[in-house]
Amino acid sequence: MRITAAVLGFLLFLMPMVAAAEGDHPRPFDGNYDAMPVVDAALAQARAEDKRLLLVLGANWCHDSRGLAHHFEDPELAATLEQSFVTRFIDVDWRNENQDVAARFGITALYATPTVLIVDPEEEVLLNREARNDWSSAASTPVEEARAWFAKWADQGPASAGLLEGSLTYQAMLLEIEVFEDEEAARLARAYRDIATWRALPASERPENFAALDGEVEAWRRALPRQISRLQSRARSLVAEALSERAGDGPVTIETVAALDADEPDLALDFEPHVSSAW
Repeated sequence: MRITAAVLGFLLFLMPMVAAAEGDHPRPFDGNYDAMPVVDAALAQARAEDKRLLLVLGANWCHDSRGLAHHFEDPELAATLEQSFVTRFIDVDWRNENQDVAARFGITALYATPTVLIVDPEEEVLLNREARNDWSSAASTPVEEARAWFAKWADQGPASAGLLEGSLTYQAMLLEIEVFEDEEAARLARAYRDIATWRALPASERPENFAALDGEVEAWRRALPRQISRLQSRARSLVAEALSERAGDGPVTIETVAALDADEPDLALDFEPHVSSAW
């Protein structure tokens, strides 16, 4: 019992120190909700300096957004950013603002703050689509990981395709998933805007079930990326199984992939849209 009390006492002692430390983190998100001109100028600068564009979509209310900005003050990481990126912080408020900036690079709705976008400025292509949410827990992630991650993305592009990834069947399934995600994300983006509008009202003027709607949106934004990840894994498994079955005892070759694609197999995925009475 004494050990428990001692641990509790230490935590109570530590909590104000942690809060104070987080209070010192930068607040670089400026409330500019018309940030496209900023992005245009940053893209031009990145092209002129032969660098990549790095957009941090977040908000000052989000301690992970401020935590990532604090990591950017680390001298080693700051040097990497200066050498390889043109960096801009884009204020998205409660994920309801500057949605057009994310959409410009193929992201219909944000699932987390911060969301980090690394863009090839020449083609305006998002390079880290699958890794864009890696910093949603930035405040509790060691700066050493941030140094390694941004150093990697200073040069790295999308992973090269293998035999399975080159399958037209697999690519068609990924396209189905992408269409589904865009449709669901568009609904989610609309929900963000509604919640933000209601949050700005006096409590007496909000919908009676505002708390439930707010909770629904929070659960939805966490569940959707997990659902997309499961669908992608399922698509990969289905195509891998079909290729293995066609190859039999032999190896999977480019001819195996071509033969599977020629058959246009019906490999079905189960899409489950979010059920909502409001959206």
